[in-house]
Amino acid sequence: MGGRRVALIVGVNDCGSAAALPSLRYAESDARAVHKALTDPVAGGFAAADAFLLTGAEADGRSIRDQLRALTEESTSSDTLFVYFAGHALTANWNGIADDYLVTPELGRVALNERPDDGLRMAFLRGEVLDTFKGIAFLVVDWRHAGSYIGGGAEKFEMMRVGGRHSKQHNVLLAAPHEGGARESETLGHGLLTKHLLDALAGKAANSEGLVTFGGLADYVAGLRLEPQPDLFVQSRGTTAVLTRPGRGASDGAVVDPLPANVRIVDLANPLERSAAAIVELLGRVFPRHGAFGRPPTSSTTEAFGATSEGPQPARKQEKIELMRVATEADAAALLEYTSSGFVTISETRHFREDDLHYLMRGTAQYSSFPLRSHVLDGTSAGRVLCVPLRHGLATSLVLVVVNPAQALLDIGEPLAKILEAIWATDLSGPVEEGEIAVLTALRESFGRLPPRLYSRCFELYRQVVGSFSMVFQPIVAIDERQQYVDIHSYEALARLNAADPRAPRELIRLAHVWGDQFVVARDEAILRKAIQSYAEAHRRCYGDNAGAPRPVSINVAVRSLLSDSYVDEIERTIRAAGLRPSAVTLEISEQDPIEPRAYEIWGDDKLGYFHERLVAIADRLDVRFAVDDFGVEHSSVSRMAELPLTQIKVDRALLRHPLAYQELELVAKVARHPVKIGQSPARRSVVVEGVEDDSPISLEQIYGLGIRHVQGFITGERPSSTIKREIDREMRERLASLVRGNRAPLRRSA
Repeated sequence: MGGRRVALIVGVNDCGSAAALPSLRYAESDARAVHKALTDPVAGGFAAADAFLLTGAEADGRSIRDQLRALTEESTSSDTLFVYFAGHALTANWNGIADDYLVTPELGRVALNERPDDGLRMAFLRGEVLDTFKGIAFLVVDWRHAGSYIGGGAEKFEMMRVGGRHSKQHNVLLAAPHEGGARESETLGHGLLTKHLLDALAGKAANSEGLVTFGGLADYVAGLRLEPQPDLFVQSRGTTAVLTRPGRGASDGAVVDPLPANVRIVDLANPLERSAAAIVELLGRVFPRHGAFGRPPTSSTTEAFGATSEGPQPARKQEKIELMRVATEADAAALLEYTSSGFVTISETRHFREDDLHYLMRGTAQYSSFPLRSHVLDGTSAGRVLCVPLRHGLATSLVLVVVNPAQALLDIGEPLAKILEAIWATDLSGPVEEGEIAVLTALRESFGRLPPRLYSRCFELYRQVVGSFSMVFQPIVAIDERQQYVDIHSYEALARLNAADPRAPRELIRLAHVWGDQFVVARDEAILRKAIQSYAEAHRRCYGDNAGAPRPVSINVAVRSLLSDSYVDEIERTIRAAGLRPSAVTLEISEQDPIEPRAYEIWGDDKLGYFHERLVAIADRLDVRFAVDDFGVEHSSVSRMAELPLTQIKVDRALLRHPLAYQELELVAKVARHPVKIGQSPARRSVVVEGVEDDSPISLEQIYGLGIRHVQGFITGERPSSTIKREIDREMRERLASLVRGNRAPLRRSA
C-alpha cells in the first residue's frame, strides 16, 4: 500500500434503543459532505476508490474495526489514513470500569457488559489504529452528545488521551465533550465542528500554494476560539499532509491548479485480491462452518469425512485424498510417490484411472531432477491434471494429483498449491479454526501481504482461538536448607488449549509474529485477561473470599505488546476488575523477542534506553513488575539484564544443559546483585531457574550456593494445574531441603 491515501468516514444518526440517546439530524449528512469534499475530482486529496463511507446501519462496529485493522496491517511508512466520525459518544461502565465508546448502531448495554470489545472503543482507535498505523494517521471526531450509558453510573464522557511520548505519527481533532445537549445547529444544517471543518477543506484554511493541510486546518479551527475549545494534537508530519487542493483564492469560489485532465491515479492491486473469494470458498469446504463465528471451538473437520462417535480421530490418507477431491470439485484425486524410474499410487479416490496417466510414467525422465515443482498437465486424455508435491526426499517425492479441479481454483495459480500442501500438513482432527489459521499462515509466510478479506478472516479466527485458551498455574518455589522455609513463592500463568491438555500451544502462540503486531497484541491481551481472571478465581476457590491478597503471579508478554497503549490499558482494566494488587503482577518479557524499532519508528541510538523508559512509565502508572524470561536463548544479553528495570530474572531450562551452565548461572547471580552493589536499589533482583528436574546437571545445592533462591520445575513435585494450593506437602519440603543441603545434616531450628 506504498504511498496510498485512505479515508474512512462514518456518520450515525440513530443509536440502538438500549443506548437511550436521542437521534441526531446531521451526523450522516455531515459524513457524506466530508466524503464529497475529500474525494472531489478537482480539489479532493483522496481517490474515490480509497475513501470508504459508512452511514446508518452500515456503520456497525465490527465492519469499522475490520476495515481499520486491514488498512493498518497493510500500511507502510509512506501511507496516509484519515478517519472521521460524526455521532454520539458515551462512557460505558462495565464491571466497575469506565470505557469510552463512539456509538455505532448495534451498541447495547448487555453486549458491552458481556463483550466489552464490541462497538468502537476509543482504546481500540488509539492502540490498534493511531499508534499502530505505520504512516501518518488523522482522526477527526465530531461527537454531538456526550452521553452516559444508562444505568452505567458514568455521568460524563472523559476524553481519551491522545498525545504522549510514545505516540506514533498520528494527529487528532476532537470536538470538546458537552454535557446536556447535542452540538448541532439547525441554522447551519451541520454539526458545529464539521461546519468549520468543511469550510476549512473548501479553502478557508488553504496556504499560499492553495493547499489545505491538516496543520492548516487545525490552525484555522483553533483560531475560531470555539467554546468549548476543540482538542488538538498535531505532530510534525501532520502539518504538511495535504487533505484538499482547493487552490489559491478558493474560499472566494476560484479554483486553480487542478490535476491535468489526462492524469489519473491507478492503485497497484494485490495479486491475490482477485482470488480471495475463491480461496474463502475453498477454505469453507475444507473447514466447514456451522453458522457464524462463535460456534463451539471443539467442532472438527473430520466430521465432514468420517469422524467416529468416540470423538475426532486423525485423518487417514484415504480420507484426506477424498477431502481434497471434494474441496477442489475434482473428478478424482490420488497420492503418488515419484522416483526416478516412475511412480507408485499410494492412495486414490473412486474414478481415478491410473491407466489414463501412463504418460506420466513415460515422461518421468523430465521430472527426475528433484524436488518437483507444482504444475498442471493440460490436454491429456484425463483432462487437466494438477500435480502438487507434498514432501521431498533424497530420491522420492510424495505428490498429490488432482484430476479436473474447478477452473476458478486453477486460476488462483501457485497459491492453490501452497493451500493444498498446507491442508495436507494440517491435523484435520482438531478444531476447524486452528486448521484454517494454519493454512492462511502458510499463505502469509509464502506470499507476504494477503488481501484484507483474508487478513480479517484470520484475525477473527485467531482471536476466537486465543480467547478460548485455558490457564494453568505452575508454582515458583523458594528453596532453603531448612524445610520450614521451603514454600510456594508465586505462580506462573501458562496458556493451554484446554485444562486437560498439558502441552503448550506453541505454534499458535508463535504464528502471531508471522502476522504482525496486531496479532501479537490481541494474543497477549487475551492471555492477560484469561490469566488474571482465572488466577483470581483459583485464589477464591482455594482460600475463600476473605483470605487476604493472593501470591504474586507472572504472565508472559511480548516486547511489542508493551509498546502498545491498548495493551497497557488492558492491564489496568483487568487487574482492577479482578481486585488484584498490581504490584503482585509480574510481566515476563521473553528473551526470544528482539528489542528494536520497526522500520517506521524512531527510537534513537540507545534502544535499551528507550525500552527502559517505556517500562518505567508503565510501572509508574500501573505499579506492575517486570522480569526477563528465557534467559539463555535467542536475544539474551547481559546488557538486557543489567539495564532494564527488572525485579526478576528467569533462566531458561536450556541453559542447565550447557557445558558452562554453572559459570552462566554464576554470572546471572552477579548481575542480579549489581543494582544493590552500586547503590541503585535496596533489594537485588530475584533469580528463578526454570525446568529444574531430578536429572538436571546442576544440582539444587549448586544453585543455592550461588545465592539463587527460587526454582521452577518438576523437581518440586508441583505440576501446572488450573488450581492453586496453600502450601507444599511436608514430605516434599523435607526432600527439597535435603537436596539443597547435599550430604550435610539438617540445620537445627533457631530457638
